[in-house]
Amino acid sequence: MSTSPGSGDDENFMVIPIDQTFSDGDQNTWPTGPGFGLPDDHTYREKLASLWLQKTGAAEAGMKYVLDTLPEGYALIDRPRGTNPDIRDRFLYGHPYGSYFYSTIQFFPHFYYLMTGGAGPCECLLCEKMAKRDQSEPMGRPMGTPTPKSTESPKPVGRPPGRPAGSRKSVGRPPGRPVGRPPGRPPGRPVHSGEPGIVDKEGTPDVFKMAVAELRKRGSLSTAIKETASMDWRAERPRLDEYLEKLDMQPAYLPRVGELVLWTTGFEGELAWNPATKSIQIYSPTDGRYNGTPEWRAGVVGQVPEEEVMLQDLVETAPKSSGINYSGFRVETFPDPLSMDKSYSLHYRYVPLKCIKPFNAYEVFLQGIPRPQLHPSIEYALTIMSSFSLLDKYHFQGTWPNASISCRGIFIGAELLAIGDAVRLRTPPVDIMVIDKITLHLTNCIEDPTSPQLAEQYKVRISGKVYAKHAPKSRHDIHPQPLNPDQVADVFQTLGMTDHGSWYRVHEGKTITVSQDMIIGRCYEPDALQLLFGTLDCTLDAAGVSKARAYSQRADHRIAEGKTWFWGDFRTQTLAIDSLNGEDVGHYSETRDVKMWRANLKIIDGDANPVDMRMAKIPGDPGRPSKPKSSFAEVGKLSKLVSTGLGGTDVSNTVSEAEEGSGQGMYGEDERESEGDEEMNEQDEEEFVARLDQLRGGTEESEGGDWVPESKRPKHV
Repeated sequence: MSTSPGSGDDENFMVIPIDQTFSDGDQNTWPTGPGFGLPDDHTYREKLASLWLQKTGAAEAGMKYVLDTLPEGYALIDRPRGTNPDIRDRFLYGHPYGSYFYSTIQFFPHFYYLMTGGAGPCECLLCEKMAKRDQSEPMGRPMGTPTPKSTESPKPVGRPPGRPAGSRKSVGRPPGRPVGRPPGRPPGRPVHSGEPGIVDKEGTPDVFKMAVAELRKRGSLSTAIKETASMDWRAERPRLDEYLEKLDMQPAYLPRVGELVLWTTGFEGELAWNPATKSIQIYSPTDGRYNGTPEWRAGVVGQVPEEEVMLQDLVETAPKSSGINYSGFRVETFPDPLSMDKSYSLHYRYVPLKCIKPFNAYEVFLQGIPRPQLHPSIEYALTIMSSFSLLDKYHFQGTWPNASISCRGIFIGAELLAIGDAVRLRTPPVDIMVIDKITLHLTNCIEDPTSPQLAEQYKVRISGKVYAKHAPKSRHDIHPQPLNPDQVADVFQTLGMTDHGSWYRVHEGKTITVSQDMIIGRCYEPDALQLLFGTLDCTLDAAGVSKARAYSQRADHRIAEGKTWFWGDFRTQTLAIDSLNGEDVGHYSETRDVKMWRANLKIIDGDANPVDMRMAKIPGDPGRPSKPKSSFAEVGKLSKLVSTGLGGTDVSNTVSEAEEGSGQGMYGEDERESEGDEEMNEQDEEEFVARLDQLRGGTEESEGGDWVPESKRPKHV
């Protein structure tokens, strides 16, 4: 409901009228019911106005702007959160696709499209999905289905998927009904023969909802999670398993894929404390001078070295047999997670380990540098420090109505933590926990398979045994004994931890469970601490991490009101990036064709029918060799990113945004289905492989190349 701005008389406040002559808003898509309401949309219109004037370059410093109204047919509608009815979540309805926008940033591309009169194709997420849905109309009738009757009502142009034909006056798709259900389908009749009834938003069998249904049926359940019908799960398995196994053998100080780090493009000399400037600067041992401060920025680790990294690489790069592209880390500058501009992701470099520092220790390395001189990416990274996402959910168990899902890793803020890692806890004297379990707890599971949630409440817990460098007080053990060197090596799975001093069991060696809020970060080996910070004190970054999380809770508007964490489905969503290593990731990938992948999996498993053969888009005629021209071959690009620790496009993830107790948007409207036949001719059907020195270069306009037009090439008889 639009209201007049309360500060309309303020000379620094301007109301911006919008052009209402062009709008595709459809009031029929608005939800109805006792739980929905029309809140004050003034703040929403303020944010839209700010984005619009920034886009057009008309914004003036010190001025505040607000739209006079939302485009016709659009409205901000709220509803009570399922886990906490006192909190009302707001969404913008009206798009002809039938879904909603969950933020002003997501709606702005469509708003700008409307304000420019639809001069070009809209690039908003819902319009892209609607276009792909229109392109993916079935090319034939599935075998065994009756011929359509001529009396069926034609499908109105632009009708949102799932709305029954001829019901333009309806109130939109009823909550909980699966998107894309064919109009007029009798209850109980399957969408396709052989398709499972419980699927996620992309049509892939939803193993988590199926597990909840089985739990309700049996009363208790313990089963491994295997998403064999998911190309994401199948493609990532080998590399993800290999990657997580390698983490057990790697030292804690090595940056991991998907982590945020402080980095600089390079420097000559070494980093040392300059008492004159009270900052860490570049020191030249040859001339004994300080040469300024490195140009630090925040970045995302995209690739780790193929060549072995040595401890000494922390301060001085040891001789390598490979070039920096193979012996260094690929780091991409971190873009603003709250902006649509992701151009910083294009600013990347392969750098040695000495140019990378843990982001948790930002206060240590940035002290003495005035805030205006900091690279913008550093504040962008601080914005996501109070966020987390789970990695590789592998086991489901429970007794109705509660259940738990075991995971192999969790991203907390800047770092990835995995089972077996030693992490520091926010206890008065910092204690060390060795993680042996990461669990997502589901309280009061929801048996309705059409519900967008798995349970009424969620919470993440990390469990393990805790150790301290001081003798704990205990009524049962008056004279506790420290661990011997062999026990220390066995507990921490790494050498050198005895250099920290004596280690004692806390709580008599019992397993302790904590929330993600209690964890600071990984505990580095003593030698690494000495090289990085010049001390064995493992608490230098503790205060900085707390400050960073407090900043994130103020700056990241994705964190729900009254909450302190943003809960992402997967790492790329938490970071709000749409590319990594030069490839589109997740739902942004142009190679993402879920229906084609699913059909190919059925062919691999021997369960394909003629419809699957067509949907698989396998080119070539019988009897002729075929070239893997379809984008099925491109899945490696996506799975490589997924399987190196980012958690991929986990379309069956159970939560999306919020912390404990919140599952808002858990099964959102983010499908990126893409269909359409690819054209081929006979010249494309055969595959030839040429050596690199046989490939021609240049064009007709370029000099020095060996390329010549086909008409001028020598004829061979």
